[in-house]
Amino acid sequence: MLNSVTTQRMEDIATWMDRPTSEGFPQVLKGIFFMDGNPLPDDCLTLQNLEWNAKTSCLTVPVAAPLQWTFHRSILGWLLLFGAWLTRFRYDIQFEDDSLIQAQIIPIFLGISVPKWIVSATMCQDESTDKGDIWQRKNVWLGGVPRIGEYVMRRVIDADCQQTENFQAMLKKVDEECLVVSQ
Repeated sequence: MLNSVTTQRMEDIATWMDRPTSEGFPQVLKGIFFMDGNPLPDDCLTLQNLEWNAKTSCLTVPVAAPLQWTFHRSILGWLLLFGAWLTRFRYDIQFEDDSLIQAQIIPIFLGISVPKWIVSATMCQDESTDKGDIWQRKNVWLGGVPRIGEYVMRRVIDADCQQTENFQAMLKKVDEECLVVSQ
C-alpha cells in the first residue's frame, strides 16, 4: 500500500482525481468536494464511481480507495491514511429518501459499524443550494456532545471537471501538495 501513495498538486486535482461515474449515479454527488473546516489531516474527496445502491439510496465510501481522498503531506496525514487503509475504514452514507437532501453517515471500522451512541454523523444539503454544491457535516458524540469535527463540504470541481466558485478559496486553505492513494 505504501508504494501506491503518491504526492499530487491540489491545483491539478481535476485532472488526477477525475473519476468516471456509473450510470444512474446522482448528479448532486458528482464532482470533488473540499472538507472546509475539517480538523483532521485530510482535505478533499470524491464520491463518484463508488458503490451506489439506487434502491436503498446508500453510498459506500472507502477512505483509502485509489484517487478517492486527499491527505496532508505530514506525519498526521500519513498516520490517518495508513490507519484508514489498515482498518479498511469506510463510510456508508444512507440517505433518508430519494430527494438526497439528508443522510446518516455510518463509519465502518474493521467491518463493524460504529454505533450511533458513539457518533451520530449526518450530511445535509445546505438550504442555499439545491444542486448539492454545499453540504453541512454534523456530528453528535456519545449521545449528546455536538460540534466536534464538524465542517462544510463544498464542491470545488463539478461533474464536468470544471472549477466551481469555491475552488480558489479552497486553494488558499490547503497545502500545495497532498498525499493520495494512486491507481
